[in-house]
Amino acid sequence: MCTEVHAVLRLASLAAGWPSVYRFVRHEADEIIDVFDRTIRPIVDRSIDGERRRREISRILLGTSVKVCLAMTGYAQATGIAFQADRAVLGSSFTRVYDDLFDNFRSPRLDERLTVLFEGGPFEPRSDAEALLLELYRTIEAALRQEESEPVYSALRGMHRFQIQSRQQRGPVVSGPDLRRITCGKGGLGTAALFGLLRPALSPAEQRLLMELGDILQVLDDYHDVALDRAEGVVTEVTLGTVTLVETGRRIGSLRREFRRQYPRCRQDRLFGMLFMMLARALIHHLQDRRRHRSGARPRAGPASAGPDRDDRRPHRLLFRAAGNIRPTTGTASASEAG
Repeated sequence: MCTEVHAVLRLASLAAGWPSVYRFVRHEADEIIDVFDRTIRPIVDRSIDGERRRREISRILLGTSVKVCLAMTGYAQATGIAFQADRAVLGSSFTRVYDDLFDNFRSPRLDERLTVLFEGGPFEPRSDAEALLLELYRTIEAALRQEESEPVYSALRGMHRFQIQSRQQRGPVVSGPDLRRITCGKGGLGTAALFGLLRPALSPAEQRLLMELGDILQVLDDYHDVALDRAEGVVTEVTLGTVTLVETGRRIGSLRREFRRQYPRCRQDRLFGMLFMMLARALIHHLQDRRRHRSGARPRAGPASAGPDRDDRRPHRLLFRAAGNIRPTTGTASASEAG
């Protein structure tokens, strides 16, 4: 435990970025909420049946957008590019719907049908969540139409291939090397596709940095979800014990040096202040998980969604509260029920 705490404390200088994170919460997140209301809410209203379900899904997507936009504003500052809130909320909402379709819905041939969509072919929605995903995707396509955006689409197609492979994580046996490959591919390419919306024509060097950033973000996210993953039988590098906080902290420090070399005149305080905050939270989750293991306590699954009684649009609540997940409507089988 001392080694892991020391690994976090060695990066304590990154906490100098926390005032920038606070500025996002205090002054910038309200703009994200306004852009979300103008951009995403109409799409949800057109795609989803039922006022209550529209409100629920809008809450989930808004919470996700505020969290992701913090990271994307940090990346924009760190690389000297313009932050485009409309693209950020579109990309983060698409990612949330895509992930939840994969994890929570049992839809015939979903993997194949999405492969066709991402290769430029047709897609016929078979649920309201699929209809929402399609409209978000078409809106992103329209936004990128006049730009050299093939690196974004290439990253998306690659991420989808790794997402398909990630179904192995719910199986009885998955090896450490396979998990490393899936985590890197899913997290790295997913981040390259999402953050690439701010600069579609990414250079190879920029793509490499985004791949490493996305890989680290995926590992940190797996630390935060360790209790839920254990409860649902999902195997990750964290539950398997093939990744350590010491190694993750070292990678964050190395990535910071790479950003400084690549973008020496840009501010990286927000991005790495956020990463340090996530690392500190990962330490807390790791220690809680270790304590549960020693006591033999069984982890409990978290709430499925934000819930109708938690419609709180204050930025700090949206940032630090779990956004929740989109689930099938009553009577529709979910992926977890399929087995």
